[in-house]
Amino acid sequence: MEDARRTPWFDPTAVRFPLLLFVTTRVALLATSYMSVVLVPDLYRHEETRHMSLRALPAFDGLCRWDCGWFERIMNTGFDTPETTKVFPLLPLLASGLSKLTQIDPLISLIVVANLASLGSYIVIHAIFKQLEGGTAARWGLLFFAAYPFAFFQGAAYAESLMVLGSAAAIWLAMKGKHIWAGTVLGLGIMARHVTIFAGAGLLAAQLRQRGMRPARLLFSPAIVGLVIPFVFLAAWSWYLGRKLGDPLLFWNARQMNFGPIVFWSVREVWQNIPYTYRPELYFYIVLSVIPLAGTVALLTRRRWIELAAAAAVLMAVVYGSGGVALGRYSAACWPAFLPWGVVMSRRPTVGASVLGASFFLQGMFFFLFAHQWPIL
Repeated sequence: MEDARRTPWFDPTAVRFPLLLFVTTRVALLATSYMSVVLVPDLYRHEETRHMSLRALPAFDGLCRWDCGWFERIMNTGFDTPETTKVFPLLPLLASGLSKLTQIDPLISLIVVANLASLGSYIVIHAIFKQLEGGTAARWGLLFFAAYPFAFFQGAAYAESLMVLGSAAAIWLAMKGKHIWAGTVLGLGIMARHVTIFAGAGLLAAQLRQRGMRPARLLFSPAIVGLVIPFVFLAAWSWYLGRKLGDPLLFWNARQMNFGPIVFWSVREVWQNIPYTYRPELYFYIVLSVIPLAGTVALLTRRRWIELAAAAAVLMAVVYGSGGVALGRYSAACWPAFLPWGVVMSRRPTVGASVLGASFFLQGMFFFLFAHQWPIL
């Protein structure tokens, strides 16, 4: 395959498929939200916390659940309590700016920003996949990424789409040798979701591939700054929290507020301690996460996939070890793992079409539950 650093940064023809896929999936999400909320108006839990401004907009109402309330609160009051620091600032900051600029409802602005980021991520992921394995595999891989049963989080008022965009754009820049910019973009992604930092493994892999395994060539290159910049963003956020609320590590220490130690449980601890009759969705997380897990293992088989393999392997190891309760949305953010699946499906399109159909069906089912405030977080 042609070296990514020699290709133009922007190819207009490469936007057509990601744009078509984005429009199609968003129409499907909005239609599903509309039908499900109109047909079954009541929420499963916490009806009192429903966002009343969206009651008249059922197509958007289902996209604003759970964390959406935290983002709205921060847009209104800022980071005024330790609990609010569980959320990183990029999504509420961008949505607040859009709301003030356009005068649209703050909740709608959250959904718009999240979806614009998702469109950007589709374009970048498609470009990476196409560069590595060609157009057909790229289309199949992006299709499966969009069809993954928990991929609806990329269209909800969540920061996952910004996380995916930040990690994908950073790795693409690193593949092109633009390491300072890669670190800067990754730092912005961390300001959306702290988990984005694990994509830094992909940036390190890119530098090692381009400079060889000799430590001196890596350590004494100006490009090494690109690996430091993401931590500068995190340090700046810590400094802000220390000045405002007195604890620079509050974003970490506050994670257990309202949840307890369960928020850090591994997949094994979830399996051992939570009966499937109490939280059946967690068992679906575990079973379906085998899809990105298998893709991650497959990434390790080809040298040209090394950047993607590093990023995916670290993310999956971390979420399996301490993110079992949120494994659904975190596994849906492991976009590199869908490239090997795209290669397989491009060679067996009949099987691929069947898998995509089943996956989209399951996504509709889980999105219905999410829209009715089942505890799919």
